[in-house]
Amino acid sequence: PRVDYDIPHRKPWGLDLVIYLLTKGISTGALMLSALLWMLGDRSVLVGLGGPVISAIFTLITAVVLVIDLEQPQRFLMILTRPNWTSWLARGAFLLGAHGAVAGLWLALQFSGQTAALSWLAPVAFVVALSATAYTGFLFAQGLARDLWQGPHSTIDLVAQAIAEGSAALLIFSFFTGGDAATIRALALALALASLAHLSILVLEHLVTPSPTVHHELAVRAVRSGPYSALFWIGALGMGGLVPLAAVWLASTTGFSLAILVPAALIALAGCLAWEYIWVEAGQSVPNS
Repeated sequence: PRVDYDIPHRKPWGLDLVIYLLTKGISTGALMLSALLWMLGDRSVLVGLGGPVISAIFTLITAVVLVIDLEQPQRFLMILTRPNWTSWLARGAFLLGAHGAVAGLWLALQFSGQTAALSWLAPVAFVVALSATAYTGFLFAQGLARDLWQGPHSTIDLVAQAIAEGSAALLIFSFFTGGDAATIRALALALALASLAHLSILVLEHLVTPSPTVHHELAVRAVRSGPYSALFWIGALGMGGLVPLAAVWLASTTGFSLAILVPAALIALAGCLAWEYIWVEAGQSVPNS
């Protein structure tokens, strides 16, 4: 086939969506980890208060970024009042709303001293935060012309990145507020496991597994050896995977020192941001025609 007539269009998704992925990952990851650790019996201030505070703040930032991305703020009200339930954009708006409401309820119970109720809320918070993280994979997959965004690995990777980003944010938070040694150790292990999962998915998809379509192969080439290659090898694989793993291993030999874990957390966040930028941009780098 030959293209006789075509019209260039600018990429519909850009840096605003990349920021949204990072802020949403921090928000949902922090609440997921707080809920999980609470269910495992951790009653520290970092888990009971730090995680929900981070979640609430970054949920608000995420909502602002989404409204800005719509360009016309009244469209956000239309999503809420006249939702198209076949679209993951509408489903995601309500999931994010539920996530913010759960984080707010957690803080209300904490400040009112009704911490016993958190044992009932924690499982709900975990499921809601997980759903608010994973829905974006289905949202991207609705872009059927973008082969890089298809497949379940993207959704799984978003969950892994959220855990890495949430644990990194909590470790940075603990540097200023303090934290129990057991909680810091659990967060460090969560960062390492999530970074390992993220690294494994990137290696399998972009370095090992053959592409199922030509458009997927073109996007992977752009990632692996094209305009995004330096950011992929140094940022996504190095800073988002190898460095956090090495840092957590080194920290384990020194009693999980925050002097090592906090820089590792900052590097991990930068690495996650690098991959989120690549994922958004490289997915749109192959012409639809």
